[in-house]
Amino acid sequence: MEKICPVAKIIEVLSKKWTLLILKQLEGNVRKRFNELQKDVGMISPRTLSKRLKELEKEKLIVKQVYREIPPRVEYMLTPSGKDMIHCFKSLNRWVVKWKG
Repeated sequence: MEKICPVAKIIEVLSKKWTLLILKQLEGNVRKRFNELQKDVGMISPRTLSKRLKELEKEKLIVKQVYREIPPRVEYMLTPSGKDMIHCFKSLNRWVVKWKG
């Protein structure tokens, strides 16, 4: 069985449409509800947003916090791993500005 490169695996997840915009909306210590994310990201469909959130949760880049209230409330936020990923993007952006800008 061929072993998949971990970098290739995470790039596959991050390269999907809308994924980086979702992460950007959760930057910092921001907690957002599904409808807030959908509004802030833009033209993303609810189905696609739900799918991307599940993928990011599976990769442990975000966490879903469920509050047992009536009506139920769910918020999404970056995990420490997700926050660290944001720092990687900022470093990559500095590199692009320096060498490709």
